Amino acid sequence: MSKVIWNAVFAILLLATTSVAAWSQERCSVGALKGSYIFAGRGFIEAVEPSIQRVHYGVITFDGAGKLSGKQSSSRGGRIGREKLEGTYTLDADCTGTLTLATVGYGKPGFETHWDLYVTEDHKRGHIVRMDEGNMAVRSFEK
Repeated sequence: MSKVIWNAVFAILLLATTSVAAWSQERCSVGALKGSYIFAGRGFIEAVEPSIQRVHYGVITFDGAGKLSGKQSSSRGGRIGREKLEGTYTLDADCTGTLTLATVGYGKPGFETHWDLYVTEDHKRGHIVRMDEGNMAVRSFEK
């Protein structure tokens, strides 16, 4: 009889431990967004160049620790550019966060853009929307 009780206690403890571990795991975190993603995006900077469309395509790599790097090819109203990217990101448990992006070799040194970040629960796709006043831009990325 004591063997039956021991087995029952062991099963209950195993089940409880598994449930607590599964419950405590976050759907998303900075560490969940790791690796290289291709992206595409478009936008306008109405305050500076009204009606000039901008198109960007490239790759961005998240390091799983809050930093990112990448490169993009751009057309800004027909003016072609190839730039390196670097920046930082946050990602909360609800799969939303922020992203700060610097385009190396384009614009003023130290110039950054600010984005809201939305990632799918499987961490394979996401979207960013630019949050700097006077700008309209979106980008979508996927593994």
